[in-house]
Amino acid sequence: MPTLYLLPNLLDHSQDHHVFFSSTVDTIVPTLGGLIAETEKEARRYLKRFLFPEPKTFCDVPILLLNEHTTALQKEELIETVAKSHAPWGLISDCGLACLADPGADIVLLAKQRGIQIQACVGPSSIVLALMLSGLGGQRFIFHGYLPREEKLLEEKLKQMTANPQKDYTHLFIETPYRNQKLFNQLCTTLSNQSWLSIACGLTSDQEWVKTKRIAQWKKEQPVFDKLLAVFVVKNN
Repeated sequence: MPTLYLLPNLLDHSQDHHVFFSSTVDTIVPTLGGLIAETEKEARRYLKRFLFPEPKTFCDVPILLLNEHTTALQKEELIETVAKSHAPWGLISDCGLACLADPGADIVLLAKQRGIQIQACVGPSSIVLALMLSGLGGQRFIFHGYLPREEKLLEEKLKQMTANPQKDYTHLFIETPYRNQKLFNQLCTTLSNQSWLSIACGLTSDQEWVKTKRIAQWKKEQPVFDKLLAVFVVKNN
């Protein structure tokens, strides 16, 4: 039966993958007949970490791309390739876990419809780690991905998070590193002083920091993002 493995990737690529991945991943990757990834550069860097049986090397593994530019027809063609393969295929995100904040979910659904066996391997997720480390509760939460960039739309979105029926949920969202400071300023302007804001920055890296404070406290502090990836977590009370 054809198999698709959902494989973990690192959040900080300078780290040793053995610290964050189970040994199962080291066993699976050398057996892959191909890898589905967002970019070929990241896919090759990922494969280079693993030891392949000679004469096979990381350069010999076919790579097919899946990103925001992939059409519905191309996704069907990806699945057709996996379905016809005698060796398992893998699916990775550029960082973190496949299918979380990346287009992998579409491929998983198509694979299920084709009867392809799917197995997921655990690994680091910035979304999950930020929620765990925030202290703001994970019973009911919403991940919003990227928020609107236009100031007015962003303000409206933030106000929705603190209004019924969403006010009792924990809200998570991300931003590109160079816009972290601008988003932080907007949060301090729009949210009430009693709202909680947790910022998880550079998770799993040597520069990791996680701080949880009320907005009133954040207004007295300017966080230093240093162009690091950050996850923002908000709770109304």
